[in-house]
Amino acid sequence: MKIEDFNNTKPEFIPQEYFNGKLRAYGLVKNRSGEIIRTFKGTMVGSWDKNGIGTLDEYFIYDDGEEMKRVWTLKPNGEKTFIATADDIIGESPMIANGNTVMLDYIMRTPYKDGTIDLSVRDWLHLQDDGVIINHSKMKKFGFVVGELVITIIKD
Repeated sequence: MKIEDFNNTKPEFIPQEYFNGKLRAYGLVKNRSGEIIRTFKGTMVGSWDKNGIGTLDEYFIYDDGEEMKRVWTLKPNGEKTFIATADDIIGESPMIANGNTVMLDYIMRTPYKDGTIDLSVRDWLHLQDDGVIINHSKMKKFGFVVGELVITIIKD
């Protein structure tokens, strides 16, 4: 799948509009075999400053009680393109909007056993007619899929 596959798809996903205000999220985590190993729910709050820089505050709570917070910073980098950063993201992630879809590609440092592990992640966010986003992410290590995330995001 390529971001160009979504040329002219509707409704148009404009990050500055969708990620502005309060959002709710419901998701699940799958292991490499496709088995659901965790579920979670959360909230997000997006805002944009006068320079066009966005902030997306995420808060998730998993079914086992673990809490996770992440703050994305979204800096414009051309038409429909942003540079996305967060504390657990190594370096910068390109964030590209095209049609009804946004794609991010990044390295995420995540807790694993007694330490951390760096995973390659590709996020696909698809805006639906009713304003709901379906987010599908694949996590890879050494080129092999080690997990997947599926998230539904609803704008309040």
